[in-house]
Amino acid sequence: MNLELFIPELSLGAFAVIVILLDLVIQRKGWLIVISLAGIVVAAGFTLVMWGGSSQAIFNNMLAVDNFALFFKLLFLGIAALIILSSVDYVSKFARFQGEYYALILISTLGMMLMAATAELISLYIALELTSISLYVLVGFLKDSKSSEASLKYLLLGAVASAILLYGMALVFGFTGKTQLGEIAQVI
Repeated sequence: MNLELFIPELSLGAFAVIVILLDLVIQRKGWLIVISLAGIVVAAGFTLVMWGGSSQAIFNNMLAVDNFALFFKLLFLGIAALIILSSVDYVSKFARFQGEYYALILISTLGMMLMAATAELISLYIALELTSISLYVLVGFLKDSKSSEASLKYLLLGAVASAILLYGMALVFGFTGKTQLGEIAQVI
């Protein structure tokens, strides 16, 4: 297995865990922003190193590493960095849970990176759920009545959409007998 092609995702997940653990021990929460941005820069660096290489597949052809996936990984990492930088004032409202906020952004970005690289229906669904569950929690992060209502509505809408998506995937699998996106395209 070629795990060096999975290093950007692994590093981003590791930095999300580091942010949560550092939130427990450090008093100056401003360092969490720096660590989160460092995680994004490290993941972007690993992604840039892979740029221009040949297209490869990892995890039994579940994830594709090509320039298309790498471009969107870099795009999602850039957007996450902008979100972290622009939400400094918003996060300062919380006396607690600042580390969880930044970690949820990193985890949601990890799901988006996986979604950009997926080449199979099951991994596509898992990446989509990783992204959306993190976003459900972020919507209700303020814990006031409006954000809790919005989070609940988003969760219910996401559950219905997820069920419809799974039904559609089951129909595609039943029609083609394949879960790989390339093989589905060949059958169709």
